[in-house]
Amino acid sequence: MTQRIDAIVVGLGAAGGIIATELAHAGLKVVGLEKGAFYSDADFQSKFDEIRYYTRSAIVPHMGTDPITWRPNNEQEAAILPWAANKLGLGDPFQVPPSIGTGGGTQSWGAAAFRFREKDFNMRSTIIERFSEAALPEDTTVVDWPISYNELEPYYDRVEWELGVAGKAGNINGEIFNDGNPFEAPRSRNYPMPPLTRGSTDNLFVKTSTRLGYHPYPTPTAIATVDYKGRPACTNCGYCHGYHCHVGAKLSTNDLIRSAAAETDNLEVRPHVRVFRVNRDPNGRVKGVSYFDSEGKIIVLEADIVILGCYALENSRLLLASGINRNGQVGKHLMIHNYGWFTGILPEWTNPFMGSLQGGSVLDDFTSELIPDNEDGILWGSPINTWTGDMQPIETVHSLPPHVPRWGKDFKEWISENYRRLFKMYSQHSTLPSNKFYCDLDPKIKDKFGQPALRITHDWTEYDRKAVEFFMKIKRQIAQEMGMLEWWEDSPAPAYHITVHDVGTHRMGWDPTSSVVNPFGEVHECQGLYAVGGGQFPTLPSYNPTETIMALAYMTADYLLGRVTSNKKEEAFQ
Repeated sequence: MTQRIDAIVVGLGAAGGIIATELAHAGLKVVGLEKGAFYSDADFQSKFDEIRYYTRSAIVPHMGTDPITWRPNNEQEAAILPWAANKLGLGDPFQVPPSIGTGGGTQSWGAAAFRFREKDFNMRSTIIERFSEAALPEDTTVVDWPISYNELEPYYDRVEWELGVAGKAGNINGEIFNDGNPFEAPRSRNYPMPPLTRGSTDNLFVKTSTRLGYHPYPTPTAIATVDYKGRPACTNCGYCHGYHCHVGAKLSTNDLIRSAAAETDNLEVRPHVRVFRVNRDPNGRVKGVSYFDSEGKIIVLEADIVILGCYALENSRLLLASGINRNGQVGKHLMIHNYGWFTGILPEWTNPFMGSLQGGSVLDDFTSELIPDNEDGILWGSPINTWTGDMQPIETVHSLPPHVPRWGKDFKEWISENYRRLFKMYSQHSTLPSNKFYCDLDPKIKDKFGQPALRITHDWTEYDRKAVEFFMKIKRQIAQEMGMLEWWEDSPAPAYHITVHDVGTHRMGWDPTSSVVNPFGEVHECQGLYAVGGGQFPTLPSYNPTETIMALAYMTADYLLGRVTSNKKEEAFQ
């Protein structure tokens, strides 16, 4: 059975959802292929169920159906993710790939919506200029991006205003506003909505960090704080990360997909299917895809445009499984975040079960190139974020301090006394790309369709540990000044090696010998095939990647529709 359409989009998440809807609104006939469900409002009504969504991982990949293996290095045998292979599923939405189903990770994300900084696009040049090339780790593959902040700024603005992001600007066309982020890159205008209501204890964090000389600002968030383009304002329900939004306040590309499918008659969504190969013609040009439908039958679909809009890991798996890796770069340069979780108990009630986790503040005093001179050789900094709400009971139990028992009388007493007084901080240390850490196809483990699992080779380095510890010292200083009674910290070399911020595995660049795609996402090796999303990132800045993924998706859509052009030379962006 063979069918013909204009474009195929594989994966309808942050990137694929935007591109599919943009093409459909422009008049192209598009088929969206999605591994999970095509969600409706009715699917979200039972969201307040921590057993279903957190413990049993209802909307994220299971290792039984979507196996991923991990090993710390080439010398060891890989095993199915040991931290995500328990009988009840996951237990932590930060430690497996994002949700499946229309909207992808934007269904269950915490909705932090950061722009990258200007220097984030020139990490290698900035580090060399400040610290010298000798300061870089010997095996790093860090490079500058082939595009700049200024070239992406109009697309950041488009995400924030077309889709709706709440926040407070700190730099509008060079004018600094101290109640926003005074360190941010210049933006052309403010956010369309005011920031989320801050959690009750965030005021203490703001006063304390300000007294210490830092510059807290409200977290920019893709959650409506007022009625915005049909999205109602957030109700502060306290079930945000890991959950659908039951009122639709949180931005999800599922809403865009449903609207385009209903309004244009140009977008057909095929849920519960699994693409297993990208097909090419004898000249190497993309021809379409092959997939298993919901009944396990093989379907061949043809189109001159194929967009892989899945998560970075799955995009890479599909490219590798299709034999598209002539230069050996697919799966390379894997980068992830180390969160440096820091949890404490305050004397007063914090009610952490109320409101979004993003109802807090961020310190950018040490982010990216703002990292101060240090003896530890830390080359790139991180924000320090607060987590003021959205702490459900079961998730909280999984992050208790080591001295607290997990059952019995003492456990009950500790929870009764302290659950309502918890407060979190975290940073987002970025690993540097390296030839040592990558993804490939597992030679032994396959899914139920006989397709090879993705294998991750990654471990934390001494550099990573030192960077996390650098920011732990700052968190301890703040905690002490806030009057915390007790605190505990995650290991600087934690057990996880997936963070939902995993990027870099199909790096973009103009040189087809050292990159997989061009800045518009087109695969150098296969004309008409696009691989878009976080896998394009040449480096991983210390902010959440989703707004940048969305901005790149809009740029790719404009390219496909002829709104921007390229001679496939760097000068095209100048």
